[in-house]
Amino acid sequence: MEYPVSLYFDTDTVHVEVLDLCRGDEDFRKVYIAEDSGRKLVIKHMSNTFSDGRRIAGWFRLMDAYRETGLYVPAVVPALDGELLHCEAKDGRTCWVYAEEYARYETAEHIGEENCRDAAGNYTFTPDLMRSLGRIAAAKLDFLDWPSAYCLLEPFSAPDTTDEGTECAAAFVSYIRENLPQYLPRTEELYALFLRRQEELREIYHTLPVSCFQGDLNESNVLLDENGRFAGLIDFNLCGREPVLNYAVREALWAVYDRCLFGADDSRLCYYDKTLDDIRIRSFLRNIGYVQETYTFSEAEREAFPILFRYMNSFWWQTLSEIGRIREDDEKIVKLLDWLEFQMTRDDIRLPLR
Repeated sequence: MEYPVSLYFDTDTVHVEVLDLCRGDEDFRKVYIAEDSGRKLVIKHMSNTFSDGRRIAGWFRLMDAYRETGLYVPAVVPALDGELLHCEAKDGRTCWVYAEEYARYETAEHIGEENCRDAAGNYTFTPDLMRSLGRIAAAKLDFLDWPSAYCLLEPFSAPDTTDEGTECAAAFVSYIRENLPQYLPRTEELYALFLRRQEELREIYHTLPVSCFQGDLNESNVLLDENGRFAGLIDFNLCGREPVLNYAVREALWAVYDRCLFGADDSRLCYYDKTLDDIRIRSFLRNIGYVQETYTFSEAEREAFPILFRYMNSFWWQTLSEIGRIREDDEKIVKLLDWLEFQMTRDDIRLPLR
């Protein structure tokens, strides 16, 4: 029987499906979905810069904490010898193996977008997902001492040199320099403004309330019950400790949806158009409102919110993707640069009152 399935099954009548999730030589990840007549397991085999024995033990602890709030999270299943986490050295690298029960609910991705959206196009599970975020924030979990993949102002793992926002901002400037040099002076001014906003945030960021979070909310990790209601989460390998405000703002932005923001082929429209941006902001604040049904933001968080929002709602992967898409449209490029300046200077958005 193929390793590592043999750690959990002692029969050759096991049906195995292998998912290769490797992302280059430094990020080895394979998942084995193994099933016999008695049980079905998800066996995870990995070796990367953000997975080691201490961290994985932290994942298990956070999964337990999520379950204690009433959310469903698949249980970790011991191997045949009773160990929860197996370690081996192979080809000069340390690999880790553990298994979970196969989730009793389907992911939103598997159910399909057409079955998860309301008439306006919003995910039907968004309100309960945001409320669950608030419950985790209110629990004030602080037992992990590393950041999640949503980290700001610090790297997530050893090879990283900075956070994703700064990385995207620098990449945006590089793209302009190499492909659209006529816009470089304006772009460099915007990048300098971005760095000033970063320093303002850095002065207060690590004084904000924190909790530990799953760190990878997306359709493939959100579980829905048979009625399409939010039930729980899977995949905690990017989890960590974050200021609640960062996590809430990031997720509320991720969950923004309105059919007006998308074209007929479901491609995202230029949300840096003012009308579309206003729609986007209303959707974002509605999502923050769901969080506030289960979590009360402190005065410090309310004061910090405009500073964090100006920083986060500017250069990001969406902006980087958009400049490549519109590179031959001068009018849209100017509008995008104007939008970036507006987001980094605006002072008109506050956390909604409960």
